[in-house]
Amino acid sequence: MSTARRTALLSFLAALGLTAAKLVVGLATSSLGILAEAAHSGLDAVAALLSLYAVGVAERPPDAQHQYGHGKAQNLGALTEAVILAGVAVWIGVEAVLRLRSGGGDVQAHWYAFVLLGAVLAIDATRAYLSYRVGRAERNAALVASAVHFASDFAGTTAVLIGLTAVAAGYPRGDAVAALCVAVLVFVAAVRLAAHNVDILMDRAPSGLTREIEQAARAVPGVTEVRSVRVREAAGESFADVTIGVSRLEGLERSHQTMDEVEEAVRSRIGPAQVTVHVEPSAGGEAPNERVAAAALRVPGVVETHNITVLEGDDGRAITLHVRLDEDMAMRDAAPVVERLKEEIRSEFGVARVYAHVEPSALGAQPARDVAGEEPDIAATATRVVRALAGEGAEVVVYRQGERLLVVTSLHADPSQSVREAHNLASRVEDALRDALDSVDDVIVEVLL
Repeated sequence: MSTARRTALLSFLAALGLTAAKLVVGLATSSLGILAEAAHSGLDAVAALLSLYAVGVAERPPDAQHQYGHGKAQNLGALTEAVILAGVAVWIGVEAVLRLRSGGGDVQAHWYAFVLLGAVLAIDATRAYLSYRVGRAERNAALVASAVHFASDFAGTTAVLIGLTAVAAGYPRGDAVAALCVAVLVFVAAVRLAAHNVDILMDRAPSGLTREIEQAARAVPGVTEVRSVRVREAAGESFADVTIGVSRLEGLERSHQTMDEVEEAVRSRIGPAQVTVHVEPSAGGEAPNERVAAAALRVPGVVETHNITVLEGDDGRAITLHVRLDEDMAMRDAAPVVERLKEEIRSEFGVARVYAHVEPSALGAQPARDVAGEEPDIAATATRVVRALAGEGAEVVVYRQGERLLVVTSLHADPSQSVREAHNLASRVEDALRDALDSVDDVIVEVLL
């Protein structure tokens, strides 16, 4: 049995014992205050039974009909308890007013009534403390509701004790006044309890929680903006729906990683929560080249774009880029793809001239072989040319891919060089290889530190 259910069961048993004791003493002394407390404790027993049932239902795992779990059973139980409390408060209040009008009634302030009330105070204080501590620790609305109820019991019993003392001192209306105080305390507690649980059942956002979630999400690297946050609570657990913006160039895997990081950040900030993150593309802060690449991602059939250049001139803006398409695509099919790409780029920038250089792209793995053994002259020439420009540490490999000849080389750049300078070195190596080898089809130059 869970701690929450065990606490609810102990409260139920204690309420039964208190109801019986208060009823006997109330009848023996004719004290409306003690009888009101007996009725109050009887309702405590019913409320504790409701809490026990609600906690048991709330602990059930989600199923096909209740995919978010059964947590709101706690709040339904607490709301029912509030309605019962309000009803008994009205009844006690009416009886108290009638007794006040009739002089207070024949109340006997016997010693055993004071003993009973002292014991009840100790029990109520213990029940309120235990229920509140466990309820707060487990974020259990039903147990917190019971704690509020038991605290009102303590206050009510204190009022009855004062009223009975007034009767013993010769003021017969003291008992009815105490009963009226009990009615007010119980009714106020019922209203507060009902308001809190109605808020939860109506999915009212907890105060300040939306801002905390937004701050946690915004602090995650890769999140450019937080567009919306919706949050609700049930069974001590928060449910948050967060919509974030990420760069259009992040890609699916990186965007998914960002979503996971947002979920973890929110849980770290607010505690146990079910967090759902929705990603939307964001264009904020993008450089012109990035905007061109983002526009290309919207065009089906475009494998990749590179060598993007945005030119600003007196006669307007011009954009040049290299576009890779499937090498087996017919030109009649490639032309509409390129035209759609140009339209997307124009819409991204407004009016602009776009020049697209189309290159073939082999989408699958391509068989190739190292020709150093079968064509040593070509391999030796390629190695000599590369090392003349880049030093003896350069690696050179010559491949045959069908009839195509490819030279692949890795160069080491000076760490102090800029990317532009490293690229210039790569370009000089590529040009030298093409001059030395008429049959070369492609040159790939990798520049490393």
